[in-house]
Amino acid sequence: MAKKNELDKYKHLYKNSRSWTFFSYYVISLHRLFYKNIIVEGQENIPDDCPVIFAPNHQNALMDPLAVMFSINKQIVFLARADIFKNKIAAKFLHFLKILPVFRIRDGKENLNNNDLTFDVAVKVLESKQRIGIFPEARHTDKRRLLDFKKGIPRLAFMAEEKNDFNLNLKIVPVGIYYSRYNKMRSILHVRYGKPINVIDFKEEYTENQQKAMLSLRDAMEEAMRPLVIDIRSIELYDTYESIRSLYVKNLIRKFKLGKLSQINRFKADKITIKALETFEADNPEKMQDIKLKVEEYENLKKRFRVSDQSVEKPFLSIFRLIINSFIMLICMPAFAYGLINNLFAYFIPKILVLKIKDKQFHSSIKFGWGVFIIPIIYAIQIAIIAIIFPKIWIILAYAVSLPVFGLIARVISEWLNILFEDWRLLKIRNFYPTDYKKLKNLHHDLILELDLIITHWNRRA
Repeated sequence: MAKKNELDKYKHLYKNSRSWTFFSYYVISLHRLFYKNIIVEGQENIPDDCPVIFAPNHQNALMDPLAVMFSINKQIVFLARADIFKNKIAAKFLHFLKILPVFRIRDGKENLNNNDLTFDVAVKVLESKQRIGIFPEARHTDKRRLLDFKKGIPRLAFMAEEKNDFNLNLKIVPVGIYYSRYNKMRSILHVRYGKPINVIDFKEEYTENQQKAMLSLRDAMEEAMRPLVIDIRSIELYDTYESIRSLYVKNLIRKFKLGKLSQINRFKADKITIKALETFEADNPEKMQDIKLKVEEYENLKKRFRVSDQSVEKPFLSIFRLIINSFIMLICMPAFAYGLINNLFAYFIPKILVLKIKDKQFHSSIKFGWGVFIIPIIYAIQIAIIAIIFPKIWIILAYAVSLPVFGLIARVISEWLNILFEDWRLLKIRNFYPTDYKKLKNLHHDLILELDLIITHWNRRA
């Protein structure tokens, strides 16, 4: 048990911090710009009148806690791996952000006792009816698959309730976090909050057998989490499932009449596709291997000619339409060039920096951190240079506003350019590589037909 003077050092964690709130306004605005779209579901499942432990899946380093905090705009004390606290300056900043270290065996056995203080502080936070965030998997993964849950949350939950004679009314809220491309800017972020789990429901079992109760609570959390995430269990056929999920989503939304092609409906369609494939794989392992080979051939052709499902799915490429789109892009080139040139240092240096980091789960965090702390400095230097050359206030202000605005415009135009280039490449394949073009289209068509049969059969059984 930590001493009172040790706990007093963390007083800022037991209540809402004004400095945190002030800083968050700035960070939230950049967070919303960082993503193309942010969708939040299930906010009604978050209790307001009691302490809460948020239990999100973990795929994207620092971006995951930000996804939870900013999707509900609440201050949350997160527990994170201790190795990111090694630098003293970083440690102070992390404490300011309300992040506490959790030590693992790999951090040294001599440091494990430090977890006592972390958990005592966390209990104090919950007693103050504040919110805690812990990743139940205790590590991140680059796959859309849940890892085995650890006992960190059950340990803390029962510790807090036992200390308060099970009168704390503590709830655990599972959170599913989805990124369309977790390591890139301008992706889609989808956050889903599940029904809260009442810790007091496990009181009787905890009184009889503490370890058994911890396992029961852990399993209940895992069961509550699975509907909230894309959870591909097949290890051998993971890439096959991912490819099918992408190429079939539009067809399934139409087939099940789910509505518009929104992210919420995409998520529903993906869940159906994965369940149907899991059933088919269990019943027809040999046929599933045949589908795997077709998918691999299809993906290899896509990679070779640098096209996407979006281009392949188009029934006909009109040369007239491509020329019109190209002309529109030509008109946009001045804005694109201005935004690109004035954001070269801001945008491209972090891209170079992340190349040295093998763990792609940290790429978005580094890029976002660069945007929060470094880009304002770069912009300030550029504005100062313009102020020296053109010492008129309206020019300085106009240039200052144009930097982020045209930087974002340049990014959007670059996305449109990628789609346009893909369409031109597909037209090139059709005209100069007709055999490969026919194979690409036929593979896509055959896979769609096979998936239609699989989904229809699964739906009848379900």
